[in-house]
Amino acid sequence: MKILLVDESYPLNTRNSKILESLSRLYPGCSIHVVTWDRAGDFVSGRAGEGAWHWHLYARPAAYGNKLQKLTGMLGFRSFCSRVVRELYPDVVIASHWNNLLMLPSLDYSRQMLIYENLDAPTGPAPVRMILRCIERFYMKRAALTIHASRFYTSIYPSCFRQIVLENKPVIDADAVTYSPTTPLRIAYLGNIRYIGILKNLADAVRGDSRFCLYYHGGGPDFRVLQEYVDGEANIHMTGPYQYKDIETLYSRADVIWAAYPNKDFNVRYAISNKFHESIAYAIPAIYADNTCLGEFVADKGLGFSVNPYSVEDIRALLVKMAEDRESLMATHETLKRHSAEEASWSEDFCKVKEAIDAFAGF
Repeated sequence: MKILLVDESYPLNTRNSKILESLSRLYPGCSIHVVTWDRAGDFVSGRAGEGAWHWHLYARPAAYGNKLQKLTGMLGFRSFCSRVVRELYPDVVIASHWNNLLMLPSLDYSRQMLIYENLDAPTGPAPVRMILRCIERFYMKRAALTIHASRFYTSIYPSCFRQIVLENKPVIDADAVTYSPTTPLRIAYLGNIRYIGILKNLADAVRGDSRFCLYYHGGGPDFRVLQEYVDGEANIHMTGPYQYKDIETLYSRADVIWAAYPNKDFNVRYAISNKFHESIAYAIPAIYADNTCLGEFVADKGLGFSVNPYSVEDIRALLVKMAEDRESLMATHETLKRHSAEEASWSEDFCKVKEAIDAFAGF
């Protein structure tokens, strides 16, 4: 069997790497192929964990953050994908993200299984979003299966589509990290330095306050901007990019995780953060944006905290309450530990993907 993943971003995100690793394990001897757009010349032959996959690289330069360069390169990427599909004729094609549904004009839907991996719902101003969602729905009709990256996405898609939920749950030991809030309270953000306005709000909420120590772990397009913004602040630290294998260490050095994203964005209202599952696995309390499905869920279940990410005053008030009431943090920690046993694992969830592939292939 030949399986092809289409993802215009390279390097692959950890979720897609896990999907390919799971497929390799469940279908020994299958041929795994990846079509991707190496926009910055980052491809390294033999990268750890990727040696068994066959790579098909579209190597046209397009700077990240430059929407015009990406848009002008998409037509070439679409032609490239179409050519690979015709020559390879894979049995299963996974389109990662809705825009990659448009990159597959030459599929034979009666013989080739199309799986739509819904990482992010189309977003933007209301008129634009409605047009994009109509395009997405049109192509979803051709997909034999839609895999949602968030349990909350199912509420905004018609039940007539075959849908399953596969959230990016980490494979880690929940007992690996001990928890005991310190003084000063250690707040950590892990991930790409983006949504700069909200990250500045977090910095302003703790700036010059010795009760808190804030760490930004990660690189990204706005790293330098934020670095200049917090320069000289003794209680704010930027550690730069990190490897995923290091997250256990980073979590072990945190009392609270910042995972609040812009809730004015349509997708953010329904998305589920990787930090949510990491928070559960390590039993470290996290802060999420209010007025989102995830924010409401953690508040209702006692699994975390929610706040208005656009309000420095609200952020400061929540953090001060945490610093003064360590018992609430310990109570959340204990709730997270109990909830960890209730969550199905990545492997258990992935069995549903295998069942759908087997049914289509007639196994």
